[in-house]
Amino acid sequence: MTLSINLKSMTMKNKLIFTAVLLCNFQFFYAQETKSDTTKVATKTTITTVTTINDTVRVASKVTPKIATAAEKKALKNESKALRDKMRLEKKALKEAKETEKEKKDFEKKQKAFNKRQNKILSGEKSVSKIKTKISNEEKSLRKLKKRFEEKKAKGKLSPIQIEKENIKISKSQIKLNRLEEDLNKSKAKLAKTRD
Repeated sequence: MTLSINLKSMTMKNKLIFTAVLLCNFQFFYAQETKSDTTKVATKTTITTVTTINDTVRVASKVTPKIATAAEKKALKNESKALRDKMRLEKKALKEAKETEKEKKDFEKKQKAFNKRQNKILSGEKSVSKIKTKISNEEKSLRKLKKRFEEKKAKGKLSPIQIEKENIKISKSQIKLNRLEEDLNKSKAKLAKTRD
């Protein structure tokens, strides 16, 4: 038979036979050579098809009746046991890695919170320091106002209106000083709360 046979002129029966022969030739061409060593075949099967421990046991139970000697059975059991142990160790390593990652994240979170708290404390201390500086400046200003007022009053050059104006300035300065002291107390309380 040649390949230049006209398929249209063939009968249905001949077409089926021709197709079957082609399929058989195709299978023979791609067929693999089988080896006589069944242990290697079983080992290759277990390694390539195993994805879980249950698959290992299934493959081992299917291959076991084909293996003739007890030594080969024992080798297969040892291999499946080794695979189970390896999987157990991998699961344990994965669990430890997850725990380590979780501990690392917790540590980073605590470190971030600690840094944030330290920044708040520093900010509070700066605020207290600024307010103390303002208070000392305001006290100096108040002393100067009082001193000038007393000097002018002692000379007798002030009219009653000017005396009232000076008293108002002194009162405003005292009010400002009192507000600053309140702010200082609030800042100290806030700082103390942040430290606790």
